[in-house]
Amino acid sequence: MTPSIRNFALAIDSQRQRVERIPVLRASRPDLIELCRALDDAEVAAIAFEVDDPQAELARMQEAARAVSVPILRTDLLLEEFQIYESRAAGADAVLLRASSVPSEILARMAQAAKSTHMAACIGCENADEISLVAPLQPAVIAVPPSLAAAKMPPRTLVLALEYADGLRADAALDETLDSADAFRRTLEP
Repeated sequence: MTPSIRNFALAIDSQRQRVERIPVLRASRPDLIELCRALDDAEVAAIAFEVDDPQAELARMQEAARAVSVPILRTDLLLEEFQIYESRAAGADAVLLRASSVPSEILARMAQAAKSTHMAACIGCENADEISLVAPLQPAVIAVPPSLAAAKMPPRTLVLALEYADGLRADAALDETLDSADAFRRTLEP
């Protein structure tokens, strides 16, 4: 596997001095490649993909990843370590892992697998206890619901809100409403 040269954590690290809004796209979209290119041209920080059918859609995600210069985040539910490797092979630069979905030892192995393949492990936490439990893994990014975005985080950890909300205190937020380059450009207007 080729190491990623697109650093997801660096891309969302407050480039615009406000919350980076990350479009979330379904890998099954018929216009996926064209939309990804348009979003890249509009200077999004990253693009997130939701994969419903890995057998059919990972190749589409890979094609989209090859078409853009920005980091790619895979956000669908990952439960096994092999999914980390298949994500990297499909062009992902980061994966969203959910602390509540797997036992802590499997989560640690998955986070290590992401790091070893030069991907950012974004670990999703649903409460402050989960944040404390994943802190020793030293994830580059912790993903939380908007209500937890202002919670105390481990040092040198970026915060990714799992959905965008006005007044959000986070480095970035996933935003399913950004379904076009024009929609993204409107978010940049003062």
